[in-house]
Amino acid sequence: MNRNRLAKTFDRVLNVLATVAGILILLVALFVSYSVTLRYMHIKPPIWILQCTEYALLWITFLAAAWLLRKDGHVRIDTLVMRLSARTQRILEIVTSVLGFIVCVGIAWFGTTKTYDLYARGIMDVKGVTLPEYPLFLVIPLGGMLLVIQFARNLVKNLKAPEVKEE
Repeated sequence: MNRNRLAKTFDRVLNVLATVAGILILLVALFVSYSVTLRYMHIKPPIWILQCTEYALLWITFLAAAWLLRKDGHVRIDTLVMRLSARTQRILEIVTSVLGFIVCVGIAWFGTTKTYDLYARGIMDVKGVTLPEYPLFLVIPLGGMLLVIQFARNLVKNLKAPEVKEE
């Protein structure tokens, strides 16, 4: 598979996962609204709503993070960055890509070891619905690896970018 086709496939995967995260956001909003409505009517909402929304927030974060990074949609302090020269901005992009890569390797590694530990020990989540915990945490190594790949892509893009001449 050539590099361009692999990049397009990766982008499609990120788009699908971001769509899943969007659907989860919608479900969380519906579940929370349902829960609030029940409380307003003095009816105790089902405990599984809290459990589902807690895990959905984890999944939303890790499913959409690499897509957001690809779109350059993370929070930035533009007032400071825009005052820097183009060359300094490029260097800053390279440094943040390297640091992000390193941090996300750590997240993916820790997530993998933690998820495997939960699997090996058979740890169960018993809040509302009894479930094994390891499938709930699989998204951490998955999202971490997607971020590693996207930070690497950003790094390569910034290293290949032509040098901007200052006036």
